[in-house]
This record gives sequence, structure tokens and C-alpha cells, in this order.
Amino acid sequence: MTDGHVTCPQTRRVATRRKMQDKWRRSPLWKAMLAEHAHTPEAVCVYCGRHHNQPWTNSKGVEKVVRLTINHTSRHLYASEELYLTWDPRYMEITCLSCNRQYERGKKPCPECLKKGRMTYILDRDQECWSCYYEKHPEEKRIRDESRERFGQTVKDYNAVQAKKRRDAKVKHPCRYRMVSGRCQLSKIGTRCTFAPTKAAKQCGDFVAKVGK
Repeated sequence: MTDGHVTCPQTRRVATRRKMQDKWRRSPLWKAMLAEHAHTPEAVCVYCGRHHNQPWTNSKGVEKVVRLTINHTSRHLYASEELYLTWDPRYMEITCLSCNRQYERGKKPCPECLKKGRMTYILDRDQECWSCYYEKHPEEKRIRDESRERFGQTVKDYNAVQAKKRRDAKVKHPCRYRMVSGRCQLSKIGTRCTFAPTKAAKQCGDFVAKVGK
């Protein structure tokens, strides 16, 4: 008899595959390949140009150290441990851990941000990030900001009207337990009051009239 726990076969395969690849990356062959090709003074990330152990301050102001690794650009290199751990410049490239992770998501560093010492990842088909684009086109940035302000004000006005309707409904309702949100204070699960103001006193068993009503 089982405990009824069910897992997805594909999820189990992915987890097993990752454990196997983690084992490959703990092997002496992988460490030797890193030392020979990635952890050298002349090695740089092919996308951002940073060196191994280079200090870098991220967008949050936290200083970190760049780590270089080897990116496998072809899926066939994952077919066996021998292919994965054998250097092949046709299908392998030196990248930092950050760019390696974003490569799998189809992203690359914004070249304009790199010139300013920033790291912003964009889709591989794009040429620059939105921040850099708006720096070059201030008029379009102004139009965007004005549009956002108008939309934000519209939302505020709508919410104000709806809030007034809820307050008026509470004032109109004769029961003291009906809240502004329409829920009943006596309900433990936040059930909404379903009784009309004219029928609550006769139909609701928990009805308590407001003081002065």
C-alpha cells in the first residue's frame, strides 16, 4: 500500500538528470577543464566581457565576485559524461554564471548598459533595454509617463467612486454588523451579507439594528 503520493514522471526524470549533471560537475575532469579554459587571467565572458574573480557591484549595490564557467551551446553535449567533460570550442564557450543562466532563457546583456558598468539582460533579438532606449528618446519617455499618470488617475477616480458607493450602502443598511466591504462581522469566513436593507430585519437571524434605528 502506498501513501497516495503521486509525482510526475517527467519531473522525476528532470530531477534525476540534474543530479547526474551535478555529479559530473564535481568530477576532477570538470574542475581541470575549468582551470584550463575558464579560470585563467586571459579568460573573459563572451557576453559581458568580465574576468574570473573580478569584483562587481550589482544593481542593489552589493559587491560580488564574478565566476566564469563553461557554457554548452549544443544539447548533444549532455548525451554522455564524456561529451560533457571534453572541451570542444565548436560547441562550448566561456561565460560568467549570470550570463550562462540567462543564456538558457534566451537573454543577453544590454550592450549600452555594459558601457555604463551596469548589467541588464534583454531578449537576444533586442538591441538595448528600455532604460537606454528612453534615454535616447526623451520625448517618448515623456509621452509614456503622461499616459501612466492619466491611467493611474483614472484608476484612483474609479476606486473613489466605488468606495463612496460602499460607504453609502453601509449607511443605508440597518444592521450594525454589515461592514463597508459588504461582509458580515459575525461570519468567520468573511461571508458577504445577502440581505437587502428592506428585508434584513425580517429574514436574517443574526440581525441587530443600529443604535438610533
